[in-house]
Amino acid sequence: MKKARHSSLSWIAALSVLCGHSAYGEDATLAALDLADNTKFSSTESKKLNMSAEAASSVNENGGNQQRVSLDLRWDAPLAITPSQDWRFVLANRFDSRFSPGLRSDSSVNSLKEAYLTYRVTPRLLLDAGRVNTRYGLAFGYNPTDFLGEGTVRSVTSADPETLRNNRLGNAMLRWQYLWDQAALTAIWSPKLSDRPSQQSASLDWGASNPRQRLLLVGSYKWAENLNPQGLLLAEQGRSPQLGFNLSRVLSHSTLLYTEWAGGRQPYGWQTALPESLQESRWRNRLAYGVTWSGENRLTLRAEGHYNGSADNRRALDFLASQPPYALAQGGVSFGEAPLQAQNWLMPRRSVLLQAYWKDIVDHYDINAIWQRDLQQQRNMGFAEVRRHIGPVDLALQWQKIYRFEASQVEPVRPERRWQMSLTYYF
Repeated sequence: MKKARHSSLSWIAALSVLCGHSAYGEDATLAALDLADNTKFSSTESKKLNMSAEAASSVNENGGNQQRVSLDLRWDAPLAITPSQDWRFVLANRFDSRFSPGLRSDSSVNSLKEAYLTYRVTPRLLLDAGRVNTRYGLAFGYNPTDFLGEGTVRSVTSADPETLRNNRLGNAMLRWQYLWDQAALTAIWSPKLSDRPSQQSASLDWGASNPRQRLLLVGSYKWAENLNPQGLLLAEQGRSPQLGFNLSRVLSHSTLLYTEWAGGRQPYGWQTALPESLQESRWRNRLAYGVTWSGENRLTLRAEGHYNGSADNRRALDFLASQPPYALAQGGVSFGEAPLQAQNWLMPRRSVLLQAYWKDIVDHYDINAIWQRDLQQQRNMGFAEVRRHIGPVDLALQWQKIYRFEASQVEPVRPERRWQMSLTYYF
């Protein structure tokens, strides 16, 4: 949905980017046919540098209004001008700066999302080294098999799940991919580089992306033209192995069914911040399943169901409420976790999600609406956006309702309702 443009405006060079958006319709169907997570080499004629800048102002109904400027760039180019293009370098970075109503800078966060080299050893063998943002599974609201993406968002600018995935940190890794005519095999080694996430604005934050040594094996086999199941095995330092399985089926040119499953011994997600003696480790299943329908008028409808056996937000909040006040005052329950990891305390055990995305509902206008229901706590969450394209500029109005975890204020957990207006320029 981003539009690349060669013109630029000097006065907007200090402003920032809005998170990447996906063409949820036909792109979802194409993605279902390619679960191998293959690396694609760009042609020499394609644009190497894509950059966008965004200025946004948000109004929180509970107070705490804020302005933000951001800059997002991605560089993707071969290192040698040869027909083979055996070497390629990818760099993606995002900078967010937030201001109080008086334009006093409150915080700035830099996120080095990706920085890696790709070498095509043979037409079938690819090697990657560096920080890579991988994603497995087609589910939208919850990805049980997206093993390496947990807790890697440094700066939350939207409740849109696709925005969170695009703006998160990649993992430092060595990735080996081999492709056959009907199958694909991927091996990822991601070393431990730090113990804890960092809140420093310019940090590479290896504690969020590489807190443990991990090995991920992914294999897929194409049984039929529209049936390409994928299996995953994750081995983590100090944790039990986890299994995963992804399956999608294109029923017609407009309808796609998909499911993700993951299972293995582990404690509840909210217990990982607690001492090991307080953790309940047992086999836990996680599941996401859904269907998307895409019309010729560029309307896409999605329905999903989620089950997370590693989550129990009622028990989590009950435990939190039982802690003495001094533990909350010291932030003892979070143990220095990143903000997104702290939200594990609010993750529902069961939930449903509905989405309607209409691109060009009228000329140059897009609408995106997401509704999610926490079936455990009987809470509704939502996100709605109207976006207007004007040449290289996007104007967007967003509304969101979420539940945010605050260690110092457990009961009741109040919803946060926020309006945001943004202007985005694509260079």
